[in-house]
Amino acid sequence: MCRRTRGYIFFETVVAMALLSMSALVIQGALRQAIITRGQAQDYTTARFLMEKIVGERAMRLPLPEGSGSGRFEAPHERFRYEWEVRRVTVPLPPVPTFPSAADPAAIEALLMEIEAQLQDYMGKLTVRIFWERAGMEFEHIGETLLRSELFWQPPPPEEETLP
Repeated sequence: MCRRTRGYIFFETVVAMALLSMSALVIQGALRQAIITRGQAQDYTTARFLMEKIVGERAMRLPLPEGSGSGRFEAPHERFRYEWEVRRVTVPLPPVPTFPSAADPAAIEALLMEIEAQLQDYMGKLTVRIFWERAGMEFEHIGETLLRSELFWQPPPPEEETLP
């Protein structure tokens, strides 16, 4: 007697469809993450170019005074905004070399005094921050550069008033 089994075809089909559905969800998630990552990479590249634009604009206004500012970019980069700041940073002075003995000590002393007069104990620091939003998340890219002391404007010290 031959027995026929029924119902295995339906059960196998349901299991196969469940595996296929899970595989499709995993593939869709991987593709979604790849698209998001590509968009973020494009945003960071755009932010870098916009940062260089702001640094270039600030550098064209030499000497730079201390201060800060902010703004938004025009289309097609209206999602991006920026802040910049220029401030003074103190740097240690290098030691001035000494020469043990020389034929003309007066000339060497004059040269050392000239070198020492040109040394400054400060530099300017330009910081630019670019902000943008993607998919409801806030992103930030920061860039900093140092400015030689002659490119950084310092207001003159206030004159002391003498009382009569």
